[in-house]
Amino acid sequence: MSEPRAHTTDPVTSHDAAASVKRIRDSHELLLAAFERWGDMTDTQLAECLARVGAMLSPSGIRSRRAELVEMGKLRDSGRTDILPSGRRSIVWRLV
Repeated sequence: MSEPRAHTTDPVTSHDAAASVKRIRDSHELLLAAFERWGDMTDTQLAECLARVGAMLSPSGIRSRRAELVEMGKLRDSGRTDILPSGRRSIVWRLV
């Protein structure tokens, strides 16, 4: 797939949108690489792994990108849950 881009004569909003699409695509690739490297994990574990490698994504951004990957059919619910430090259960996600 080609890189999103805007024409030099397009308004600044078009350039901003193209850059945003590229950042989201890059984030998707980063999350998929994390699952390939570390295996099945919860959103919280994913955020911890990405923080260790210096990824600049917020926990809510990570959840949003992970949800998009689920919608795209790249990740799925493993059928397992893990207990978070808060005591709540969390879905363990896995590559398809």
